Amino acid sequence: MPDAPQTRRLAAILSADIAGYSALSERDAALAIAHVARLRERARAACERHGGRIFNTAGDGVMLEFASATDALGAAFQLCDASQDAKLRIGVHLGEVTPAENNDLLGHGVNVAARLQAEAIAGGVIVSQIVYESVAPELASKLTARGRVRLLKMRETMRVYGFDPTGATRAPVSATPVIAVLAFDTPSREHSTRAFSDGLSEEILYAVSRLQGLRVLGATSSFAFRGRDKTKAAKALNATHVLDGSVRRTEDRVRVSAHLAEAETGIVLWSDRYDRPLDDAFQLQEDIATEVAKALTVALGEARRARAPKLTAALSDAYFEAREKMRTGAVAQMQSAATALERIVREAPDFARAWAGLATAKLEILRLSRADRARLVEDAREAAERALGADPSIGEAYAVLAALEGEFFGRWREREALIEKALAVDPNNPLLLFRHGQFLVSTGRVGAGYAQQAAAFELDPLDPMFGAFHGYNVWSRRDKAEGRRILDEAAQRYPDSPFVWFMRLNTAALDGDFATAETLRPEGARLVPGLKDSAAYKAGERMQQLMMAPSPDAFMQLGVDFAAMAEAEPAAALDLGVALSVLGFTGPALQLFGDALDNVDAWRAGALETARPHIGYETALLFIGETIQLRMNPDFAALCVRLGLARYWRETDQWPDCASELPYDFKAACSG
Repeated sequence: MPDAPQTRRLAAILSADIAGYSALSERDAALAIAHVARLRERARAACERHGGRIFNTAGDGVMLEFASATDALGAAFQLCDASQDAKLRIGVHLGEVTPAENNDLLGHGVNVAARLQAEAIAGGVIVSQIVYESVAPELASKLTARGRVRLLKMRETMRVYGFDPTGATRAPVSATPVIAVLAFDTPSREHSTRAFSDGLSEEILYAVSRLQGLRVLGATSSFAFRGRDKTKAAKALNATHVLDGSVRRTEDRVRVSAHLAEAETGIVLWSDRYDRPLDDAFQLQEDIATEVAKALTVALGEARRARAPKLTAALSDAYFEAREKMRTGAVAQMQSAATALERIVREAPDFARAWAGLATAKLEILRLSRADRARLVEDAREAAERALGADPSIGEAYAVLAALEGEFFGRWREREALIEKALAVDPNNPLLLFRHGQFLVSTGRVGAGYAQQAAAFELDPLDPMFGAFHGYNVWSRRDKAEGRRILDEAAQRYPDSPFVWFMRLNTAALDGDFATAETLRPEGARLVPGLKDSAAYKAGERMQQLMMAPSPDAFMQLGVDFAAMAEAEPAAALDLGVALSVLGFTGPALQLFGDALDNVDAWRAGALETARPHIGYETALLFIGETIQLRMNPDFAALCVRLGLARYWRETDQWPDCASELPYDFKAACSG
């Protein structure tokens, strides 16, 4: 008979050993053996207190399994406190494991915990980011960021956090350079020259971000520092290096001066000056990126670079201006950018970045459009495929294709493969990290998804969308006060961002801070035209009124009214479904979600333009904190089957975080 298939599961793994054990055993073998015995005894005590078990006791180490990251980290701190006579090194990770013989565990989750342990100091603890994002706030507050590390015998790098019982502040364990590419200066006051300078700076940032072995901060944050404020950029963004320069342009030529400096010392590692024809502008940014790589002695282990296009000055201007319009996010500007990019690719059909930009513009028009959606899907797909035909290392194009898969529920594995391809070729792109996080949340892997969105925020902390989502994520999973502080800071920088306003309003209302919510609510009418008359806005007002003056009759009437509002205004169905879930009406909420997601194209087309979510993100609402009661209803599994999520989970064995938290056998229910 064939062997029974192995079953993977998610577990929090603690790996510990005795620091300096080999030297101790040479000096005093009996004392070393006694230390090992005490370690195992203390590990058993930690397991009893925190609900874990010992599954391996090889050599001078122990490996423990726990049901949650909070339990594992609590046990780690207990072991540190109890082991003053023999300092331990401890690593903690939350990941997949596979049961083996004799109740042992194998798998990537075990390997990562063991290699994190090797990075810990004597008496200290190192944890992965997913552990830091998952544990209780009082435990997370004891950890400090230690940067990124490349674990022994593993290709990927990982953000880690450490605990030092002495309270000493330690430098990050990783030497990975973090580069801020600033907007190059220009003495000209002409808009076209300034747009050219910013556009060229963004292309240089893009080229540098594709280099392996370093991290590059996003344009929104880096370009926020101009003129005299440039001296503040490195400290504000925690950059180790700064790439800056200037652009001078004549009628047919461009002169660029660039220099790379260490942030801490100010030492210039490399500088050069380039005097080129305007039609050579795109080769110029590749040359600068290559010189930066040499200056940092970073190995260029990247896929082939496409030949940089030669463009006329007029086409270069048009491309940079199109990208500038796309950054506004407004539908009219997107349409104007798409028109310009279509003209560019007709004249320069091998210009991969222009094709990718066109694909992104078409995708955004699709998201915001109420008509011609089928044609826009095909236009966006064709542009993305043309970009990849010209340059197979364009992460932006893979991301567009992944989003287009989100137009059709059920193609979860295809979407995931495309997003992973995008990140493989463009690992420093904050938007790709954010969208990967969206995908993970949409499939129920909320902890991992929030960690990716935290990574996007870390690379581009001044981007309003990243700040809005990261603030909400922290509020939802870790620390409500800290989350609202992040949102308040984002609002100070971007008072006109609908994303930030919406997250601030929701968190204030759900925290019972009705005074703040009342102050914020009228802002919605200014930021989102038509919002005040929408069912979603009216539902929020009704909920807040009920929370301020609870009444059983009003509570029951609210459920009836919300269902009627959703029927009258389908575009508000998902928001109303979330509201019904918060109120405990899980049956009607599931019905609303099912109806809306069965006809998602009509729902997207009817939603308010500025409030419309990214394509493929709708199912994320099924897994956020506010819909926890929805997941408690056994009919929730049936909805997941209809959406194709259950099949994806079974085929990949990547089950949602809630699978082990529900009061019924969720995995069995998803087999129906």
